[in-house]
Amino acid sequence: MSQLYDSNAYLREAESLLRFGTFDWSSTTKEFYWSEGLFRVLSFPAELRTPPTVDWFYEQIVEVDREHVLESVQKALEHKLPFQIQYRILDYTGNELVLMSRGNVLSIPETNDVRLVGITADLTAHYLFEQELKAKMEALDRSNFELEQFAYIASHDLQEPLRKITSFGERLTSRYQENLGEEGKHYLSRMLGATQRMKLLIESLLSYSRISRPEEPFTPVNLNEVARNVLSDFELRLTETEATVEVGTLPTISSLPTQMHQLFQNLLSNALKFTSSDRKPHLTITSSLLTRQEMAEHRLLPGTLYHKIALSDNGIGFEPGQSEQIFTLFKRLHGRSEYEGAGMGLAICKRIVENHGGIIYAQSKPGEGATFVLIFPEQQKVK
Repeated sequence: MSQLYDSNAYLREAESLLRFGTFDWSSTTKEFYWSEGLFRVLSFPAELRTPPTVDWFYEQIVEVDREHVLESVQKALEHKLPFQIQYRILDYTGNELVLMSRGNVLSIPETNDVRLVGITADLTAHYLFEQELKAKMEALDRSNFELEQFAYIASHDLQEPLRKITSFGERLTSRYQENLGEEGKHYLSRMLGATQRMKLLIESLLSYSRISRPEEPFTPVNLNEVARNVLSDFELRLTETEATVEVGTLPTISSLPTQMHQLFQNLLSNALKFTSSDRKPHLTITSSLLTRQEMAEHRLLPGTLYHKIALSDNGIGFEPGQSEQIFTLFKRLHGRSEYEGAGMGLAICKRIVENHGGIIYAQSKPGEGATFVLIFPEQQKVK
């Protein structure tokens, strides 16, 4: 008896904590049994512990869900099948809940009875959280789309007046240079330099906005071929800098081919830009499968294969505290006089990796080079 009491006490405690209850309904006698937990879920007063009729229960179900519940129960009874139904219902006080009932159909030969037995759980808090999350995601998608549209349109609109400024500046240089004097030439040179930088920023912004709205489908892409093609593009630059590149065996992943090419191109360009003056550039590209421990560290769900690709160089490196800043738009760790560029390359890399459900991060110390780590799922989830 003591063990039975303990078992019932544990069940009541579990029902209270997890907000669920059990039921047992006879299709023959129409008797309806509720556990204590089900009374609590439906906010019945403590003094009311007699289960209502099944008709009352159906009447409490929100009208748009009622027919679905009735059909599901009828199908389960006719075919002796397990059932699971999610629906909205008004509790004893009139508040709307989201419940999930699941169970089985039992045939009792001795009494020729057919019974529905199972549990009913309160999913209201979970449902409201999902709805709130969905609304926030939709708002974020709208905001991102509007921002991308603004960047794309603004960039296009800015190009025409910029072309005119550049054209008039070049005419002044070619036709009236002798009339400008040294100070005039200096200001004109600065103006043309500024327009070139503006052009670079606009082109980078356009590139970023295009990356943000990919139109091509995901296909299996052999990253060895991507690396070979990118290295071929950089052949002259590699020769001029006397750089060496070691490429290990890279995987084939489901991805966007043009974006993979741009990703490797940007990372290689970055490595060849920030080289050290006291040694020849040396780059390595390696790959490995993510271990379970690494997946846990990056909060990745099991059941999917992830590849880790590391691109390392022996360049000037950067402070560890700057490892996140380098991926922000227009972020530059060095002045324009030291290194050219718009500060968009790594931001584009990050967006490409995010488009593929991946992770990118960097590790470095000043004077010790840098390693950029890319983590990609082997297959993309079908949305």
